[in-house]
Amino acid sequence: MKPMILLILTLLVTSFSLQAQDLKLGIPVGKLDSISCQGGEFNKNNNLFLTHSSYNYFMKSTLEALNKFFGAVIALNIIHQIISSAGYFPLDMPILKTLYLISISIFAIELFLRVIVERRLSFLISIDGLVLINQVFFSVYDLRILRLFRLFDIFSQSRFLLPTNTLIKTIIKQRNALLGSQIMVISILLVVSTFIYFLESTVQPDVFGSIPSTMWWGIATLTTVGYGDVVPMTDLGKLLASFTMLVGIGMFALPAAILASAYYEEIQKKNFLVSFEAIASVPLFQELPIGAVGKINEKLQVVLVSEHETIFSKGEEADSMFIIEYGKVKVEIDQPVYLVAGDYFGEMGLLGNAPRNATITAADDTKLLELTKSDLAELSEEHPGLFKELELSVSQRTSN
Repeated sequence: MKPMILLILTLLVTSFSLQAQDLKLGIPVGKLDSISCQGGEFNKNNNLFLTHSSYNYFMKSTLEALNKFFGAVIALNIIHQIISSAGYFPLDMPILKTLYLISISIFAIELFLRVIVERRLSFLISIDGLVLINQVFFSVYDLRILRLFRLFDIFSQSRFLLPTNTLIKTIIKQRNALLGSQIMVISILLVVSTFIYFLESTVQPDVFGSIPSTMWWGIATLTTVGYGDVVPMTDLGKLLASFTMLVGIGMFALPAAILASAYYEEIQKKNFLVSFEAIASVPLFQELPIGAVGKINEKLQVVLVSEHETIFSKGEEADSMFIIEYGKVKVEIDQPVYLVAGDYFGEMGLLGNAPRNATITAADDTKLLELTKSDLAELSEEHPGLFKELELSVSQRTSN
């Protein structure tokens, strides 16, 4: 048990140390001779790689694996909390209690290192700290379910949670409009609760005896839930209840409409579907016939990257090239180069069958169109003009 804990602690410290340095992989030695603002591959007399690249890439992979490990531990804890509430696999079982203590230790170490790395009290750190303090000192309630937020954070860039992130961003952007609509709902709730109190307090003093008590009826009626436990008896009360239900349908449809329209705009902005016009506007494809552009449209895959996210690292295998549809990427060298919409990168390693010779990260929220090596070979056979254009671009960069 002790060697395992020491191993986990060592990996945690090493990985979070890399994270604290922003994962600056592939530190260049000297200046690179060939720099192009049209692409992201570079050359220096065939000395393309550093001895540190493979080590840094290994440590980055280790950090990603540890994050997935944390996610798995959190998921297992949440599942156990749900199952144990039904009386299955209680914590008083020796093996489960041991695993529970190990998971708490892992959470504590991870939280401590995250505080050191981030150097601020973020929302997630506050929630995780609350869960940990409760588990260690109080154990009043089992709050492990709150670590669901951390689970979302770990897997936030997965293709399954990416739309969820878009929805959360939409809610944050529209918070003022949503707050305004809720203020209107609360105002209507107060008004109808007051009037139903006037109409029903003498008939049903036990349930409509005060305005706060009538607000329960107001909430159930405005939301059109209608539990039926509290209903008006007078004719005017029933008429007011009918009017309240009609108003409630419209008032609660308003936030849904705000979110739906804003979410649609956000999706359109990110544009998950590759459009024919966007591909045709890329300089690399402008000289190709329409049929070739249509073929490329079928082959390209959309890749959405967040700001500061690494697209690929120096020393990795070159298995695809990328075209920037919108956003900006940064080529991490001595004098960083920024590529914008319409630029492409990754083709030099692809054509030369060589590993990546530079690390490229997103300088902004960016949409990339990825063309894999196999698809490029297939397209080049059908449309030699594309391959010649890429070879010409590579030769120009090499000569520069």
